[in-house]
This record gives sequence, C-alpha cells and structure tokens, in this order.
Amino acid sequence: MDVKTKIGNNKRKFSYEDFWERFRGSENPFEAMFSKSSLDYYYKFYENMSKSMFGYYKELNKAFVGYWDTNEHEIGKIPDEPDVLPVNGHDIYNYVARHGMGNFHSQAILNLDGRLDFDKLSKAVRLSVDAEPVLGCRFIKGNPPYWKRMENIDDVEFCSFEEVSDVNEAVKRFLDSRLDMDDDPKIKIKLIRSESYDVLGFKANHACCDGSSFKDYIQLLSDIYSEIDRSDGAYIPKPANRGRSDQDLLFNNLGIKVPNDLWIPGSDVFRPTWAFPWKQGTSSNTRVVTCKIPPDQLDRISIYAKSKGATYNDLILTAYYRAMLRMGQPVYGVPMGINVTIDLRRYLPNKKTEAIRNFSGSVNASLSMVKDETFSDTLSRVVYMMNEIKSGCPGLQSAIGLERLEKISFKEVLAYYQASSKTDKDMPNVFYGNRCIPTLSNLGILSKSLIKFGNIAATDYFIVPPVVSAPGLLLAVNTYNNVMTMAMGFFENTVLSSDVERLLNNIRHELLEGCNANM
Repeated sequence: MDVKTKIGNNKRKFSYEDFWERFRGSENPFEAMFSKSSLDYYYKFYENMSKSMFGYYKELNKAFVGYWDTNEHEIGKIPDEPDVLPVNGHDIYNYVARHGMGNFHSQAILNLDGRLDFDKLSKAVRLSVDAEPVLGCRFIKGNPPYWKRMENIDDVEFCSFEEVSDVNEAVKRFLDSRLDMDDDPKIKIKLIRSESYDVLGFKANHACCDGSSFKDYIQLLSDIYSEIDRSDGAYIPKPANRGRSDQDLLFNNLGIKVPNDLWIPGSDVFRPTWAFPWKQGTSSNTRVVTCKIPPDQLDRISIYAKSKGATYNDLILTAYYRAMLRMGQPVYGVPMGINVTIDLRRYLPNKKTEAIRNFSGSVNASLSMVKDETFSDTLSRVVYMMNEIKSGCPGLQSAIGLERLEKISFKEVLAYYQASSKTDKDMPNVFYGNRCIPTLSNLGILSKSLIKFGNIAATDYFIVPPVVSAPGLLLAVNTYNNVMTMAMGFFENTVLSSDVERLLNNIRHELLEGCNANM
C-alpha cells in the first residue's frame, strides 16, 4: 500500500512498510512515537477510511508539518542562579501532557474532627513551600526548561478559607474547580468550615508532584502545623535538596551504566482495547466520582487476599478487568490491556526521593478474558501475570524514556504534544471508536496512623487522580483509616457520570462478591 503525504512544500510517496522501517528505530522518540501512536492507526484503516477520518488525516498532516518545522533546536543551560531548580524528564512529561491528555493535577480531601486555626494553617502552608522549594516555583519554558522561584511569593495565596452550610456541595465545587498549570501556585489548599468540623482540600500540580509525593506533602504540612502549634510559631523547616540523584541511584542500583542501550522503541505506546460508552463532545469542565469500601468489608477482602497469596493490587486489578467486561460488548480470548502505575521509588535504598517530585512509571498488564470464569480463577491468572511483571524491573522503560526526554529540545517536545492535542481534540469517537485505555493507580495506605494537625485528627482522607481525556480512564485507589476509596474523574460531554459510577460500582461489586463467594 502506497501512501502520499505532504510535509511542508515537499510531496512524498512511500509504502507503509518503508515509513515504518524509517521511523520505528529512530533515536528521536517522537519520530518513533508519532508513527506508532498515530499514523499507524491511519494506515491500517486506510482502505475503509470515512470522510471524517480523511478530515482527521488532513489535520494530522498540519500537525506533522508543525512538528517538522520545530525539531531543530539546540539545548542550552539553565541559569546559574540560587532561585532556579533543574527540571527533569518526569516534570517535562507531566507539564506537556496537559495538552490533550488531561488536567494533570491531583487532589485530596481530608475530613477533620475539629477546627483548625486558619492563621497557623496559612503560616504552615507558606513554610511548606520553603521546605519543598519546587512548590514555590514557576515552570519556565526555556530550552532547557527550569523551575524558578515565584516573585513576591509572600503575596501569593496558597491557602484560602470558606465557611459553608453545605459542606458536601462545597467539596464538590472544590474538586470540580480548575488549577491553572502556569499561573496558579503548584500547591493550593482550601479550609472549608462547616458548623461542626473542618474539611481540608488540596490541589497539587502534577508537573512537580506525583501521588507518592502528594502523600508526603500532606504529611509534611501536618507536621509543620503541629510544630507551629507546639512552639507557638517559632519553627523553621529545613529545605529539601531537589536534584537528579534519584535518577542516578535508580540506574546504579539496577547496575545500568548506559540506560539508552536498554531502550525499547514504542514500549510506552498502548492501544485502546476495551469497550466504553464515550460520547462525542469536548469540554474543559471536569467531574469526580468516588466509591468507598468500609472497614468491615475491607477486612473480609484482606482475609481473602492472604488466603490466596495475593496483594490488594492483584484483587483490585482482577475486579477492574472483570468490571470492564460489563461496560460494553465483551471480548474474550484476546489480550486486553490495563496500565498499572509503578512507583519508581521501589528501586531506591530507602524507597524515598530526596524531595517532592515525580518519580513514577507504568507497565501494561495484558490478560485475555475467559467467558464465565470465576473471580478466583481470574485472580490466579492476574497474580501469575503480576509476579512475572515484578520479576522484570517494572517501570524501567518509563524511567529510560523520561531520561531520554531530557535530551530533546523542549520546544520540539512542546510542539509535538500541542500538535497531537489539536488533531485529537474533536476526534476521540471517530479515531478510537468506543475503545479506551484503562489505568490503575493504587497509592496504597495513605498513612498507617491518623494524620494530625496539632490535636485535630483527619478521620477521612482520600486522593483524587488527574482527569485524563479520551480514550483514557484513570482509576485511583487509596486506603486510610481502614476505608478504601476509589476515585475517577472525567470531562463533561465526553462520558456520562452514570457510566463512571457504574464502572466503580462494578469494581466494588466484583471485589465484594468475589471475595465473599470464596471465603
């Protein structure tokens, strides 16, 4: 099959095979990614292409031209100034990924058993951005990019207060509100006060903070508040040192001297396989759905997991697989993928990074579904699959890919994602049909003991993941005070709230019924 295309003023004609051979082994990951993640779909459906898909290809050609016109940029050095911090590949990816991939900020809600002192809280938040300097920075789009301390930082509103009569509605408004990735602070906190108790809402910019660091930050803030409360304000935290020693430690501990030699082109590209009822539409408005499993039911799940030699993650992933079968026409006997996030801190000596940062990767867990299979049998296959994945340095390809990202012109990276966003914006249903890529992010236990702000304890606490665009679905699962919370966000006009609720309820049903049936 020959394909004709126009790049700038150059007209070209080549076979699909020639195109693939040229780009799939390219040292530039964006050339490999562009062909495999986008054009590959086009060529495979070339002969039966609809008018809408031809329109998509026309826009894709414009994006390709824009990409080609910007891929020659030399990389310089960041300013040698005390208020400047280096940006790493994880930061770059989570900054540019907001173009077409989601809102890319995490959120948390803490219900407290009393009332905090807002002045002490504001002071604690302000001190926290000194303790973790990246939270007081802006992302500067240089070549290379870097973090730079915000000007007039003492005038920045990191913390706000609202007194309400309907706390649930106030929490909903907070979760649905937008965080500006450029102009807003990297951390924003709201104290929501009801008649009898307080609620703390957190928003964290994913460009500098992943889920594990978000947990660490909330613990840090509670510690600082408690120190202020105990010392009547006379407390100054020690600033963290944010460099690249975490990456070096990861590769050194794995005995890897030249990470690029182990790079597998296209290893980070995943195909939509699961049916899901998408709607045609676009929106910047997000909504969040949560579903909880209380202590008594969670105890039964724990007992069942131990009896099967399985982890919580194995059980949740099993339930996720089985629940997805209910969301559309089931597919059996074909490998079906669910991305699973990997905390790369697993490769560090004390499982901790030197400062708040992104340090996560992912793997694709691929499992064929069997008709009328019991939960126990699916779980057995999931346990085997995950044990195989764990034995092979999971997340390593993500770490190598993000290492490579640091060596590419930022203008080129940004142009690529902006171009991809432009072409994909109005095409999820046409391009992907009703298929999606589910992802599981299990943050585990948020804290082994109750988090306290002075004498005030958080009785309920959960984290909400970034909202991702079609064809993605990101499920976050976390546990606190023996309550498991599942949370997922979505963009209005692209999926119905009832369908997201149905998916989470299906996962909970599979967990509870599957574990109870085999006790």
